[in-house]
Amino acid sequence: MPKTYSVDLREKVMQFYKESKHKSKTCEIFNIARTTLDDWILIEQQTGQLKQPKSPNVGRPSKILDLQAFEAFVKTTPFTQAKDLIPLFEQKFGYSVGYHVILKALNKMGWTRKKRVFSTNKPAS
Repeated sequence: MPKTYSVDLREKVMQFYKESKHKSKTCEIFNIARTTLDDWILIEQQTGQLKQPKSPNVGRPSKILDLQAFEAFVKTTPFTQAKDLIPLFEQKFGYSVGYHVILKALNKMGWTRKKRVFSTNKPAS
């Protein structure tokens, strides 16, 4: 994972670079990579700040956003297994969730998985 530098250090580096106009010397003095300095220059040109831009969240959500609507959906939808709900959920709510998210939501509602009862009787000899 890349090292995160403080905004204070970024400002000092950029101030030194603007005064000296020498990238290699700036990188050598502050012990940073040349690509890092290039990235900071680009960020400052685009945003006017040196703060690290936040990356948008990607992927599926880790929880169901409207639990009450999901509860009504589960009560009205016929299904035999939780995995049957995944495509139906995507059609109804417009976003996809993982299997474990469906299971966690069902568990919050008080639904549990089917428990099989095994016979403990031994066959008669």
